[in-house]
Amino acid sequence: MYIAHFNFPGGFMKNKRNWRLLLASLLFSGLAFAFSDPFNPPPIFLAPQDGTIEVLTEQPFELDIEVEDIDNDILNIRAEHLPEWITFDPYLLQLYGQPTRLDRGTYYITIKADDGREVRSKRLELKVKYGHSAQQHLEETVRATCQERLANLKGVSAAVIGPDGQLSTVVHGHSDAARRYALEPNHRFRVASVTKLFTSTLIMRLVEFGYFELDDRLAEYLEVPGLPNGKSITIRQLLSHTGGVIDHLNHPSFYRGNWKYRTWDEGDIYRFAAVRSPRFSPGQGYDYSNTGFYLLGELAEAVLEKPLKDAFREYIFTPAGLNQTIYDDFSDRRHRIDSLADNGRAYEYHLSAVGAAGAIVATPADVARFGHALFKGKLVSAQSLELMQQDLGYEQGGDHYGLGMRMWDDHGIKHFGHTGALMGYRSILMYLPEYETTIALSTHHSHYRWYDLVNDVLLEMADYYR
Repeated sequence: MYIAHFNFPGGFMKNKRNWRLLLASLLFSGLAFAFSDPFNPPPIFLAPQDGTIEVLTEQPFELDIEVEDIDNDILNIRAEHLPEWITFDPYLLQLYGQPTRLDRGTYYITIKADDGREVRSKRLELKVKYGHSAQQHLEETVRATCQERLANLKGVSAAVIGPDGQLSTVVHGHSDAARRYALEPNHRFRVASVTKLFTSTLIMRLVEFGYFELDDRLAEYLEVPGLPNGKSITIRQLLSHTGGVIDHLNHPSFYRGNWKYRTWDEGDIYRFAAVRSPRFSPGQGYDYSNTGFYLLGELAEAVLEKPLKDAFREYIFTPAGLNQTIYDDFSDRRHRIDSLADNGRAYEYHLSAVGAAGAIVATPADVARFGHALFKGKLVSAQSLELMQQDLGYEQGGDHYGLGMRMWDDHGIKHFGHTGALMGYRSILMYLPEYETTIALSTHHSHYRWYDLVNDVLLEMADYYR
């Protein structure tokens, strides 16, 4: 007989305790192997594939779940962490629903497949985006607000440039006072004091080119005979309405005599300001002054030795790609502006009285292009833009106002820009830094609920790009 001999190291056979441990270990391993059932393949997910699944608001959503079990076990499929807008059909193995605009966001859903012996899970990432474009949201907002709260508005034109640089425009209403012709995107408007942001940008560019410094005195470059405190007012103070200069356009004495039928030269404006007391000493208060910005336009002409319209075109309009923007120093009842939306007051008086304070005419699309170019650093340096955004007006007890720039924090949305009102026209330019979005609106109707529309567009576009 053959007897097998096993040699265990360390005298293993002589150690009964180790022998018992070996037998127990072999027995446990066998049981574990038996219970794991190596012949039971677990469920396998075939669809959807890994990756983010995009879902659009206001549109039906369906997603099929495909699970395979090789040995045809009966599977129990369930879905966990479902948002309210999604339903899971365990028979069709389908997720379905229709998210609303309020459901925008990212969701994580877990699908579990149980064959009675093993459970496999798959995590799905669903990203819900707006189903409509920025253009559609802008159109819907303008239309709904006008119909509900500004039903008799003559017309409005709006433009939005998003963080991707995409321009959206919408018009509503008519282009003429008689309401005979539809308003179109190429119709232009008097943007009034939105011009001040153009002017301050021009001045900042001239600072960067070395023509003068912000804290230089106006009198060093431009003589304004008899101007109160004229020897001490600085360029920065004119830009921030802290120079104490009178405001001729908001002074009742300015609108006397034949003001509707005449033109003005700089001497007329100088004399009007010279014979009236200053509002306060320079740098000691805040008071909005169109006269101050008129003088800034004269300053630009003086140092550049060219007309202001040429300066705007060279330093602002052309670099920003504005093809539907003009500086109006010519129009009257006989010399009209092409494609100007008319409200019956469009040529009420000659804008030689207004100058750099508010004489620009443009489409909202061009105003938005200008704003986007300014705030994205294409017209002035980051340092200059930061200076423009310093709240000098508020520091002096006045409005939140920088250098030719208003600043707001309405509805928790910080934005910069300017407003304008002239001859029944209303305009606004807003840049939302958090969303890198520019909004421009203009109307030729001084409707008392104008800011309802402005705020609705502001909120809608901020929500869209949030």
